[in-house]
Parts: sequence; C-alpha cells; structure tokens
Amino acid sequence: MTVEIPATMRAAVYRPGNLNPVTEHVPVPQPGRGQVLLKIAACGACHSDVLLLTEALIDERTYILGHEISGYPVKFGDGVVGIEAGRLYVVHVIVPCTKSTNGVPPLEDSDGIGRDGGYAEYVVVDQRQLIPVPEGLAPEVAALAGDSLITAFNAVHNVAGLRPGTKKRVLIYGVGGLGHQALQIVKSYGATVFAVDYKRAARELAVELGAERALSLSEITSETTAGTFTVDVVIDFVANEQSFSLAKAATKGNALNFSAPASKIVIVGASVDNLPLNSAEIIEFNTQVLPTSYGSVDDLRNALQLLADGVVKPVVHTAPLEKVDEAMNALRASAVLGRRVIVPSLRE
Repeated sequence: MTVEIPATMRAAVYRPGNLNPVTEHVPVPQPGRGQVLLKIAACGACHSDVLLLTEALIDERTYILGHEISGYPVKFGDGVVGIEAGRLYVVHVIVPCTKSTNGVPPLEDSDGIGRDGGYAEYVVVDQRQLIPVPEGLAPEVAALAGDSLITAFNAVHNVAGLRPGTKKRVLIYGVGGLGHQALQIVKSYGATVFAVDYKRAARELAVELGAERALSLSEITSETTAGTFTVDVVIDFVANEQSFSLAKAATKGNALNFSAPASKIVIVGASVDNLPLNSAEIIEFNTQVLPTSYGSVDDLRNALQLLADGVVKPVVHTAPLEKVDEAMNALRASAVLGRRVIVPSLRE
C-alpha cells in the first residue's frame, strides 16, 4: 500500500527570542541512507522545552521542538533493514554509539533539542533509534517511554540502584509527568514510597498510585526539622534550592546509625538554581548526590515493557498540534496533572 506524503507539514518551531514555539508550515523532510521518515502519532510535552523557550538553557539554533515521540514508518532511505512500515515505534532521541562533533553533549544535539523533533506531522530519524512498541499500547501512552518514563526508570533502577524486593524508604519529590511514573516503579519494587508536592491534586494522585503518604511543603519542613521523617533515598524531580534542602533534611537521620548505607539524593529535575551543598555536610551525613539524565536503548525497552505489563499506568491528556502554546503555558504554571501529549492527527 502506497502512503501519500505531502510536500509540507505543520510544525512548532523553536526560534530564539520567542516565548512559545512558532507554528509554521515547513517542508516534509526526506530520509537519507539508514534513515526513516516517521508519521508522528504522538509527542509528549516536556518541561525541558520550557527551559529552552525561557532561555534558561541558551540555544541560538532553530529547529522543531518535541523529544518524546511515537510514530509509524512511511518512507525509508537506502540501507534500512528490519523496520516495518505501519508498525508503531518509539524514538530513542540520541543515535546510539554517536559522539558529539560540535562541542555539545549528545543530549543537546538530539531530536527536539538541536535537531528537528516531534511537534510536527513527520520526522526523520536514524533506524537505530527506533524501538518497536508492544502490541496493545496506545501511541500517546507509548510515547512516554521515549523520555519521561525512560528517565524515571534510569533514575530509579540504575542511579538510585533500587531493585524488586527492596525495603527502602523512598521519597518522590514532585509528582508531575515524570514523578508520578517513578512512584509507580518504586512501589512495584516493594519500597515504602512517600511523595511531596505543593499541589493538592498531585498529592491526591500520589496516594491513589500507592504512596504511603503525600506531604505538603509545610508538613515535610515541620517533620524533617523535628527529626521525625527520614528516608533512605530521595528522587528529586524539581531540583531547586528548596527541594534540595528538604531532600538533605529528609536523609540526615540515616547518619545516626554508623553502619547504615549511604543515603542517596538523585537529581532528575532541571533548573538553573544553585543547589546549596558543601562537602563537609555530605561527608558528615554520608549522603551521595547523584545526577541523572535520560537512559539507554535497553532502558527504553524496559520502559515500554513496564507500560505493556501495566506496572506503570501514566495519566495522559492529549491535545492537537495547534495547542502546543497552551501546553507550554500549562507546564510553566505547573497546571498539568500527569503528562500532556501532543497528537498531530487531532484537530481543534
């Protein structure tokens, strides 16, 4: 069956100096050798896009935003093997085994960050980036494996080092697009899970998803000050001065037992805040501070399996491509419960 591909497409373009993406009609890209043209089924809206648009991350390039992509192959460049037309795939946004040649880390020269991404109707990717989606997963759910869930899985499984059967006490700081998925992974591993968020709706969602307790900022401040609340691991999806200070306070109690393993604070959220830290206190309180970023192709496969097995059931809200501006503004206002996903086939 021949798929008709138009000459142009709608796209939400990052142009430096604009508060929101600029919606334009641009040429549909053509795949080169080893590349595949995907018809985009869904693309998650991410707070990283807000950082770019507000120039917290300074980038003078122009490109199509969107880096949490699922889609269907519709055209193949020479040399493509093993990719099936019409099957749903998720995109790993970094081409495996590549090394940056322009002086920036690969994550800053990836689909939707430096190169054209998924807030469009089509995107060209390397065949090595495509991971097949298990049968039965909706495109808007599967897309989350490509960024928010792979990142959450990497933070929980690889960086925090949690495994099924763990008895650790874990605090999820920030029950947003990533945090609410991480909470479900940690819960499935057997940990005692706590959450903190300033939004009541997010705290209620955390409890629905299995958190032992969901604390407000005033509650965690009071209890850590009194020394009545301690966890082994904090996974911080906010990563500002306040969240980091409270994460340190929530892990200090472990240092009272000399034989206890080191506490861990895993930094997932991206902000431009300077985090209050000195070597004396992390040595004194035996605390490991561990940054994390994205994940491997194998992590992406694991993320998809978590979705297929129903271990993670993300809260997803879809919107058409023309509503990208609204999605960005909702992220700025912390008004998204779960994950907002752009679906180009939807119309206003």
